[in-house]
Amino acid sequence: MFKPISSHRLTNLRINYSFYQALPCPTCTIYNRSKNSPAHDTGNVLYSQFWQWKAPCYKMGGNNNHFESKKVVFVTVGTTSFDSLVTTVDSDQVKEALSEQGYTHLVIQMGRGSFIPKKSNGEDGSLVVDYFTFSSSIANYLQSASLVISHAGSGSIFETLRMAKPLIVVVNEDLMDNHQSELAEELAERKHLFCARPQTLCEVIKSLNLDTIVPYAPGDANPVAKLINKHLGFPAD
Repeated sequence: MFKPISSHRLTNLRINYSFYQALPCPTCTIYNRSKNSPAHDTGNVLYSQFWQWKAPCYKMGGNNNHFESKKVVFVTVGTTSFDSLVTTVDSDQVKEALSEQGYTHLVIQMGRGSFIPKKSNGEDGSLVVDYFTFSSSIANYLQSASLVISHAGSGSIFETLRMAKPLIVVVNEDLMDNHQSELAEELAERKHLFCARPQTLCEVIKSLNLDTIVPYAPGDANPVAKLINKHLGFPAD
């Protein structure tokens, strides 16, 4: 007979987030340069011969913090296609709302989607906007972000929470049997993150209050256990 899953049993599971493992700086790797070389530029993003976006190497800490005066919003859809999210964050209304909240840069990982966002260098005082499809690692982008807007994939959610980054999870309502949304809503109820739909994202950003976030404790498997027990028909307790 099956028994309800307890959180401590899930806590011992180890998930290999190889997708998020940090890589060496591609600027130095591609050109075989030392990071101490004058040619090392933490602000440049280079492309490989296959035109795959490579995560830039950002110097963190001390006087070399590349994002010292920047507030970056990183949007990720993982390996999926989520055009309704990309379209929404590329809208003037959402970009204006982000600017009003003090954010200066918007980086969109658009996955397999067909909608292409509009790039901007921010010369008119608007957000600096850039995008890419896939990267061998997005750990640098997550680490350097002041705010993450993500699809409801559990890997993206927990990796962002582990880094203690403010997170808005946007549920893809086009997916059938979207159990991921229940996980996002459970974590939002616990105030670990904010939850939105594409059509409500702008309002969530406008009302964003990061002081209400409750830090997520690594190893807290209660939300996952509660969700699994719900689908197995066991009572919540």
